[in-house]
Amino acid sequence: MKPIYSKIALLVVGLGVAFTPPLYGSSAPRRKKAKTTKSSSKTSSSSKKGKGSSSRKSSRSRRGSRARVYMPTAEQLEQMRLDSIRLRTGGAEPIRQASQQTTQQMELLATRFRQADSTLTRSEIKELYFATDERADTESFLNKIEREADELINQKKLSEALQVVQQGLWRTPTHIGLIKRACDLSLHLKSNRFDSYMYQLVELLSMLAHTGGNTLTREKAVSVRSASDALLFEIHWNETPREDILSAREEKVDGKTYSIITIRTGKGSEDHYYLLRSTSASATPRTTAR
Repeated sequence: MKPIYSKIALLVVGLGVAFTPPLYGSSAPRRKKAKTTKSSSKTSSSSKKGKGSSSRKSSRSRRGSRARVYMPTAEQLEQMRLDSIRLRTGGAEPIRQASQQTTQQMELLATRFRQADSTLTRSEIKELYFATDERADTESFLNKIEREADELINQKKLSEALQVVQQGLWRTPTHIGLIKRACDLSLHLKSNRFDSYMYQLVELLSMLAHTGGNTLTREKAVSVRSASDALLFEIHWNETPREDILSAREEKVDGKTYSIITIRTGKGSEDHYYLLRSTSASATPRTTAR
C-alpha cells in the first residue's frame, strides 16, 4: 500500500504545482508592447508633424523669396531702351525715325565695337561704319569736336584733348579721324585704352581695304564715307608719305562721287580713287586729316 500512497502523494503534488498561478503573467509584456507601440506612433506622428511644419516653412520662405524678385514691366523696359537711345544721341528725345530692330542692332554693334570685341566680323564692322545717321547736327558736332581737340593738342593739354575726342567717339564710334587722335593721345598719356583704339583703327582700315582694290581705277575704288577718311586710308593703310600727296579733289561720274588723291611716284604721279558713300543727313565734304 505504501507505494500506492506514495504515488498518489506524488500525483497530488504534481497537480498542485501544475495548478499554481504563474508569478509572471503573459498580459504584462503585451501591455508593455502596446505602450511601446503608442510611444512609437506618437514619435512618428510628431516627426511627421515636424517635417510637415518644416516643409511648410521652407515652401513659405521660397514663395517669399520669389515674391521679392523684381521684374520690370514692359513699359519700364521700353522706357529704359528709350533712355539709352537718348543718352547715346545726346538729345532730349530719342530718335524714332529708324525702326526699333535696326536701332537695337546698331546699339549692340556700337557697344561691342567700343569694347574692342574681337568677335566682330568684317561685315558687322562694315554695317556699323556705313550705317545711316539721321541726326542733322552730326556733321557740325564732329567738326566742332575736331577743332576743340586740335586746339587742346596745340596747347599741350593732352588729357583734356582725349576727353573731348571721347565725347565725339561716343556720338560716332567709327569716326576714323577721332580714333587716330585717340590712339596718339592715349599713347602719350600711357592710357590703358590705347590697345582698344588701335584695334578699332586697324579693323576699320582693314574693312575698307576689302571694299575695293588697289584704288588705281574707279572700278577698284575703295569705299569711304568722307574725303577725310580717304586721306587717312591713303596715309595709314597705303603708307603714302604726306609729302608725296600732291592734291585731292572730287568729281562725279555716272551719278557717283569720287575722291581722287594724286600722289608722287618715281615715274611722275598717279591717281588713287575712293568712292564716297556719305551716311550723314547733311553731308559736306571734309578734307582734313591727321
